[in-house]
Amino acid sequence: MQRFLTYIDESTKDKYGNNEKGVYHEILTGHYLLGGKRHLTDPKGRPGETAKQAHKRLEGLAKKFGDPDAVNKAKAKAKAAADDIRKQLRSTGHEIKDVHWTSKPGDVKRVTGVGGSQKDDASDIYITTHHKVHGKQFHGVSLKASDRTLKVPASSLGQKSSGRKTVNLGKSHKDKIMNRHPELKGKNKDARKAWAEKNPEHHEEIKKMNQGALNRVAKMHSRELNAKLRLAQRPDGKKHMDHLIGHIRDVMAAKKTPGEIAGKSTFFKHTTYQSKSGEVKHHTAIPGKDHEHIFNDIKKNPKNLSISYTQGGTINFHHKGKRFASQSHKFDTQSDPLSTLKTAGRLA
Repeated sequence: MQRFLTYIDESTKDKYGNNEKGVYHEILTGHYLLGGKRHLTDPKGRPGETAKQAHKRLEGLAKKFGDPDAVNKAKAKAKAAADDIRKQLRSTGHEIKDVHWTSKPGDVKRVTGVGGSQKDDASDIYITTHHKVHGKQFHGVSLKASDRTLKVPASSLGQKSSGRKTVNLGKSHKDKIMNRHPELKGKNKDARKAWAEKNPEHHEEIKKMNQGALNRVAKMHSRELNAKLRLAQRPDGKKHMDHLIGHIRDVMAAKKTPGEIAGKSTFFKHTTYQSKSGEVKHHTAIPGKDHEHIFNDIKKNPKNLSISYTQGGTINFHHKGKRFASQSHKFDTQSDPLSTLKTAGRLA
């Protein structure tokens, strides 16, 4: 799973978008887990921006570029998240002793001693607790915050997770657009966006072409996955089923972290969101545990797995006819006429 985190540079210092909101939520939640009296602890030897520096920078961006109440909203949501996490930990006999910010490569190993890529362990923070029986414990947490819905992406995947032919299809699609509009050749992203604003009719035409490309990607990817499923349903199909389950695990980000496998830590995803009435709510998921019953069943009964696609560019995975996950193919942005194909996973 790719993680798009913000550090101080020329491309991100003057905006307050979804990425900045997400990192601010990490910083604030850790701050409140520590009682609101100090900043997140930086892993020893961690390079670059400190948690204290990030806190100050992101709060400044929220004040300057967010809505008038952006800081208060972020703090309220993070405090509620911290209260909920603390309550859950205390219910199992854990008291919080420290919280580290683990958003950079190598941070988890710096804290726990167990290595692994950010794809293997998506923890934004690591909480150190003391348990009266088990002593010192580590808990990795992936934090998400949403304004109005619980339906946040479970994963952000590279093009290789879109099927063998997607990369070539994406390139040929861009070539087709540039052949039709050669004036786009050699332009950078900002210049292409400016062109789109000045040529709305051409931009609308490109958007329709994009939708057609998404339909083709989903159709081709669905065919590839279903071919693999047919092979998996044969008596000698174990390796094909293992490949399919591996792909679905990536889509759902449903696997144990290296720390869990080594018995050194736990891991959970914590999402804070608002109901339609405005009430702040929380959802906790344990990716390495919650869906194992599905994977175990389809290993034994491959026919209980089915795969379909929609014209909108989405692959759906069904267990006994009920959708349990989806993989959406989309473009990074529609404002850029030559946007890049990407894919994200969601839980049903």
